[in-house]
Amino acid sequence: MRIGWALAGTLALCMAASAAAEDGALIRADELKATPFIDAATAVKLPANQAVTIVERKGGWLKVEANGQTGWVRMLNVRLAAASGPAQGQANVRAASLLRTNSSGRTVTTGIKGLGEEDLKNASPDPAQVAELTTLAVSADEATANARASGLVEQQVEYLDEKKGKAKKQ
Repeated sequence: MRIGWALAGTLALCMAASAAAEDGALIRADELKATPFIDAATAVKLPANQAVTIVERKGGWLKVEANGQTGWVRMLNVRLAAASGPAQGQANVRAASLLRTNSSGRTVTTGIKGLGEEDLKNASPDPAQVAELTTLAVSADEATANARASGLVEQQVEYLDEKKGKAKKQ
């Protein structure tokens, strides 16, 4: 029974340590958002290297405090501060990190699925999929009628002159 209480106490200590705020800095300028969504209202724009205190995590977003304001920034724009040693509770944080998904508890990894170089090298056409794709094609007149019915309006877009970086008429 004593072991059970000791384990529960250690677990509670670790969870409290893992809930503690972490310090970091913005890698690049970012917007402090009211909610963790890309289209959320922007409270303030933060410059690169802005010091932040991370108070919560939600998906790919971090709730941070900066310059007396609290809001959300994208996780990929934040670098966590280096550990400062046991004197400031880092020993407890290291213990709590054992409950996280990696050994240090300080690394954030976001995976993006897609085609890699090897996938492209080994790619081959799939005639059945090409045939399926051709059944979905519509004529230019059908596409225009559908666009108009949906309220879309035609616009002319100038081509970019790759050498000069300016738009040019065609």
